[in-house]
Amino acid sequence: MYEELIRQMNPLPNLILDWYSGQDIYSEGDVEDKIIHIIAETPPDDYVDAIYANFDWSTFYHLTHTRQNILNWYPFEAGSQVLEIGCGMGAITNMLCSRCAHVTAVELSLKRATATLLRCRERDNLDIIVGNLNDVEFGRQYDYITLIGVLEYQGSYTDRANPYKDFLRKVKTLLKPGGKLLLAIENQYGLKYWCGAREDHTGIPFEGMNQYSVSPKKVRTFSGASLENLIRESGWKHTFFYYPLPDYKLPTVIYSQEHLPTDENMLNMHPYYIPDASTLIADERRLYADIIHNHVFAFFANSFLVECSDDPQVGAVSFASLSSERMPEYRIATRFLGHEKVEKFALNLPSGQRHIEMMLKNEQALRQQGLQIWESRLARNLAVTPYCESQTWEQHLLTLYDNGEISLIYTVLDTLWEEITRSAPAVSWDQNILYTLGLNILPDEGKYGLILETGYLDMLFRNAFYTENGIYWFDQEWTLENVPAKYVLYRALTQFYSSWKRVHEILPVGEILLRYDLLPPWKDFQALDNLFAGVVVDPAQLAEHRFFETVDAQIHITNIQKLIRHNRGENNEE
Repeated sequence: MYEELIRQMNPLPNLILDWYSGQDIYSEGDVEDKIIHIIAETPPDDYVDAIYANFDWSTFYHLTHTRQNILNWYPFEAGSQVLEIGCGMGAITNMLCSRCAHVTAVELSLKRATATLLRCRERDNLDIIVGNLNDVEFGRQYDYITLIGVLEYQGSYTDRANPYKDFLRKVKTLLKPGGKLLLAIENQYGLKYWCGAREDHTGIPFEGMNQYSVSPKKVRTFSGASLENLIRESGWKHTFFYYPLPDYKLPTVIYSQEHLPTDENMLNMHPYYIPDASTLIADERRLYADIIHNHVFAFFANSFLVECSDDPQVGAVSFASLSSERMPEYRIATRFLGHEKVEKFALNLPSGQRHIEMMLKNEQALRQQGLQIWESRLARNLAVTPYCESQTWEQHLLTLYDNGEISLIYTVLDTLWEEITRSAPAVSWDQNILYTLGLNILPDEGKYGLILETGYLDMLFRNAFYTENGIYWFDQEWTLENVPAKYVLYRALTQFYSSWKRVHEILPVGEILLRYDLLPPWKDFQALDNLFAGVVVDPAQLAEHRFFETVDAQIHITNIQKLIRHNRGENNEE
């Protein structure tokens, strides 16, 4: 039915139907037709506004660029060839084409393959094969193979005694010697399932923990140990486990077996529940502190991404963070290459590259002002920084809070204020940016104090290393001209106190506000902060994500009360 649409758009990828059965076995119905028309009417990978205008879960899930975060940080070798098994509607295919020399995508459904074809219509390094992997004759091997949300369905599509193992063995024959399989799947014992979330494939709460005994669907996931055993028994010698949060579908941060979270401040952790949160009995965000402190995070992680290979060189990246909620020109990835170096790069080229280069210029400007910088350099399109073994200034400050050392806390705050005040030359009080932004703020010579020619807004405690040789700043992304120095201090305090709830009991923030005379301009700084966030963050993208993250705590109480009442009813019957 899309022949005319394809003919009009004349896409560059090669669509191969030699192994198509003539029937789409898997489909979500009419919503896929809507998504295909959105793809046809919208520039590739520019779907944020289109999602907002046609909002539902399926449209959001298939088109959001957050899906790419599962692998857009991964260091694919230059010139590599990739086999993407189960490309769906092309959620990560375009990204793979941009990183690799050639991509072969396999998809069971012609309709979904058509979506991928139109979505990647500007790519001339893509073949799309429609058919079951078990039937396709490839005639070559690949450097990388991706299985993103595919393995769990093999009970339906691989007609053998052990479909999961046999499928992985088939996949291995398509991989070059030393090549790598990248496999993503939900954790059978993910924390969200313990909290009552519906199993992703069956929609039944606690289904995985009950060994899939309720649903008739031939689908299953695995625990971490079971998955590793399955991979090893299928022929791979080496594995490296990553833990995407909140899961592999919409990840914003990627932990690994070599870099696990160490505290309850789970940065970028925004859980979501589909189709709804109506079955929850607990808030998973409140459980992570104990899980981390008891060293069982890997068992409870919601998803796995496993790098599999016969080559022992796996796990080159130990941690990655993706700033994908921003406007396109500001979206960046950060990845840790073990204890060697940290790399930052733009997720959108070429516009994002200017942001990376500006960050390095900010570092140079601070160094010229006499501040110590943990220096980065530009290598190709990467901002490369040596790994630092020292703790961050934030970690040091937290230790002081936990020990109740109030005088030393104030010493740290005084040091921060000194660093801020010498970070840039001062300008006249009447050049204050607050008077030029339409915030209806009246000029007041004494209210805001020192006005800096450049305000370095990322002078935060977590963006500095605490060493025996003093403070070293890094990750200085954002600046504004003619900014009150107190505003930079305000940002550091609000970020710290909003991240660590326990510090309020040790030293109330109100005492700090009085000490640094921050109460008079506080509301004005809040208005400036909101204005700045509106420039950086994509509001439609943020709204789309937050819609599925909203959880009413009363749901947990209501569901527990239902269980209690049900139990009492059973007891009364006895």
